[in-house]
Amino acid sequence: MEPLASVADLETRLGRKFEGAEVSRALALLDDASALVRDVAGRTWTDPETGALQSVPGSVRWVVLRAAERAVRNPEGFSSESAGDYSYQRTGVQPGIYLTEGEEKAIRRALGKSGMWTQGTTRNEECFTTVWLYDQFGAEPIPYDIYRE
Repeated sequence: MEPLASVADLETRLGRKFEGAEVSRALALLDDASALVRDVAGRTWTDPETGALQSVPGSVRWVVLRAAERAVRNPEGFSSESAGDYSYQRTGVQPGIYLTEGEEKAIRRALGKSGMWTQGTTRNEECFTTVWLYDQFGAEPIPYDIYRE
């Protein structure tokens, strides 16, 4: 399946041209990011008859490019660096392709999934049927309520 963003888009974002094996790696990263986005979205953005890529929302393309860019810039998933007195640390970094919580929200927003839903409610309206029990000694009948759904 065709990626949701192109290698040229990724090159523009990074400000450099890929050469040789880098082109294949960039395409593989875009494929992986597109697969993750499609899983979250539940859509493929492809024509079912031709398999051609249809119009992809800009924010969805942004998420694909952002995930691929992370993998290009930091392939090992380093979370900190230091040189002499200088030290820098990031949290939530992992190697490879992944989506952040904010990116998943952006995908859902692009699809019009606002997070609202309809919740069915009941009022605990119970329905009882009264059954009269008679004992073997001829006493007054005893009311016994049976719950019905």
